[in-house]
Amino acid sequence: MKTQGDCRHSVRNVVCGVLTMLVLLEGALAQSLSLDRERMKTILDIVARDIEKNFYDPGLKGLDWRSLTDQTRQRIEKAQTTGEMVTAIFALTDKLQDSHTIFLPPPHAHRAEFGFEAKAFGNEVRAYEVKKDGAAKAAGLQDGDHILSINRVAVDRENIDLAMLLFRALRPVGAMDIEVARGNEAPHTIHVEAKIKQGSYMMDMTNMNTIWQLVRESERERKNPEYKRYDDDIGYLKIPNFESAPEQIHPWGPKAKDDKAVIIDLRDNPGGRTDTLATFAGFFQNDETEMGQVITRKKSEPLKIKAQHPGVDAPMFILVDSRSASAAEMFARHFQVNHRAMVVGDQTSGRVNAARLFVERTGAEIVVPFATEITVGRVVFPGGEELEKRGVTPDFVCIPTGEDLRQEKDPCLDAALKLARVKLGISKTAAADSSADKTSVEKK
Repeated sequence: MKTQGDCRHSVRNVVCGVLTMLVLLEGALAQSLSLDRERMKTILDIVARDIEKNFYDPGLKGLDWRSLTDQTRQRIEKAQTTGEMVTAIFALTDKLQDSHTIFLPPPHAHRAEFGFEAKAFGNEVRAYEVKKDGAAKAAGLQDGDHILSINRVAVDRENIDLAMLLFRALRPVGAMDIEVARGNEAPHTIHVEAKIKQGSYMMDMTNMNTIWQLVRESERERKNPEYKRYDDDIGYLKIPNFESAPEQIHPWGPKAKDDKAVIIDLRDNPGGRTDTLATFAGFFQNDETEMGQVITRKKSEPLKIKAQHPGVDAPMFILVDSRSASAAEMFARHFQVNHRAMVVGDQTSGRVNAARLFVERTGAEIVVPFATEITVGRVVFPGGEELEKRGVTPDFVCIPTGEDLRQEKDPCLDAALKLARVKLGISKTAAADSSADKTSVEKK
């Protein structure tokens, strides 16, 4: 494992560098530098303690954690800005090289909205869901634009989520310079000034299952499941997350009980609660089975699926993409490996291990909230398979092109519908439309 200063991963090295350059924690923390320093030392002690007590590996991957914590305290002592202090704590958590263990500094009272999303489509990062009345649209950004960099930070499949987490949550910025390539045009930069929402907005840390929800602007607007039925009695279930309690997702499984085939859309699904995952999976399982084991530092707990009624016996097609994570990946892989479903779409994120958000606060007269997401358990499938840092490989690879996104086409849903019709004997081929880009759909 290579070492680059305080950050051992190239992606997080970029984040650490950017964090160092930014002035953090205005408002409640912007007292005197000495007051900031003492407050950040307190935050460091709490973060280090929470990780030492709760990280799934009691040996903390062989690190001398207390010595590293002392070194971080010395960095805070020498820091000349609060930004350097926050960077020091971020760098400490980064030494674990764990996708779910990360420091979330105190939130801000105002929020910046840019009006677009960005994620990996195959090996390229593209803009999507560009709002018609948003700042990005007004500045010239279009759905499907290939994003090369944001604020001079080169982005790719490996780091786009962390970059968006940085610019939207870890250190919200008021403007983005987005370098894009569009079709045969030369790359150019689009300057987007955010729309600032004034008021008393504070991040609700207590209602979060994972900080990766913060990557998307629209995650602040809670989304509900969606059901509809296509021709030939093919059902479609969009499950945006598994965050709600089991009883809230319970009514959605039976929606597909009379369908001849069902498409379950888990794209952009960041995961959520394992009990909610088990409940929903139970509608597509005829008997009790074990999905896998969650191995913590103290014990191994089975994740069991119990059959729910009325169940769904129809053929399943599961849509996934680069943002499908955690419980969504587990659902897809369980039914894929048991030959119960065909998985359609892009390689999933590979963020599967069990994590908890530890929300803390410090201060008396001025209370400052902060949090640390910590991996508390490894998720292991039967046979010893782990999806962490690997993800789920679809049976049928489908990656929308920039033109698909610009024209608001959904070739992956189209592919799933065709596959379902082939399975039902309604159609003889699941090949893409002749008008589609042949590189966007590939059968594995």
